[in-house]
Amino acid sequence: MMMNEAMEFAGHLRRCEKDIRKMQASTEDLLSTVKAVMSAPLPRVYEEVGGGKVIPMTASTASGVVGAPNGPIVPIGGADYNAEEMSRVVKSAGKLVESEVLAPMERWMNAFVLIQQRMKRLESLRLEVDSRRRTVAKLGKKVDVQRARLPQTRAKGEYEMENTIKILQHKESKLSACRQSYKEHESLVFHQLENVITDSVWLKSYLSGVLRIQSEALRSANTALGEQKARVPGSRGYPLPVEANSGASTPLQSLPPAGMPEVIAARRDERENVPRLQNGQQGGIRAKVGRNHSAGASVGLGHSKDSLYTLDDAPAAPTHRIPATQVPTAYDAYNEAAYSRNAVPAW
Repeated sequence: MMMNEAMEFAGHLRRCEKDIRKMQASTEDLLSTVKAVMSAPLPRVYEEVGGGKVIPMTASTASGVVGAPNGPIVPIGGADYNAEEMSRVVKSAGKLVESEVLAPMERWMNAFVLIQQRMKRLESLRLEVDSRRRTVAKLGKKVDVQRARLPQTRAKGEYEMENTIKILQHKESKLSACRQSYKEHESLVFHQLENVITDSVWLKSYLSGVLRIQSEALRSANTALGEQKARVPGSRGYPLPVEANSGASTPLQSLPPAGMPEVIAARRDERENVPRLQNGQQGGIRAKVGRNHSAGASVGLGHSKDSLYTLDDAPAAPTHRIPATQVPTAYDAYNEAAYSRNAVPAW
């Protein structure tokens, strides 16, 4: 029973060791990937300066700090990323798991494998003892038969009985030695099996240790990344996008593109400088619109509540030519040309 329960526990221990090694390998791969990625450069926004040439407009970091135009390439990890600490974490995490968790588990498994081998030897000794016991019993019956036939066999029978008794004594000594060896081996196996069963209570502590080591390694790796990190949308302290008709005051984009406030101010100044229609001009437009409406033509402007624009909202006719707005070349505005909802044409 003890051996069967110990074998069942050994199966649990093997599964734990296998999963721990998988987790250790996955953690080391993750930290190695993070170490390589943090040293890679961040992508930059380019602008056209004329003659078909482009230059980097900004060099942003993960913390939101904007660098100067044409500045040096900024790595993804930023200025506060500690590459040496990350390398130390990658090397030390595996060593701690190996020395504090996997090594004791391996010693327990080696001890149990040794017990299994000695258990096979013990079973072999048991079979040998049983075989010698049957041999001794058979010789004892033979001696009894020969002793009973002594009146008929006389001297010859007595001689044969003496030889059988000698063989019986030799076999009995062999049986006694085999029994002694079996008892000693049985005591050794029991003592070792008792020790490994007693040590099995440490498995919970080893599992707790590997979780502690992994958590400390990940915490140290997070510290090595630095304090300057951009807040992820949807995290605590960062506003979520809201729908236009929800009535909330949170903007859809928390951070406007670079240069957008200046563009908005320029467009506002242009609208304020456009001259408005005089009263006489507005009356003429109303008269023309009324005649077109009476003739059954479609009207683009009106006072209807279903109209998209009303006459009062119509801008005055410009007195000078308004230059066309330059289409931005970057993805700041997420324009219709790059993000259209039209169906993709067939190849």
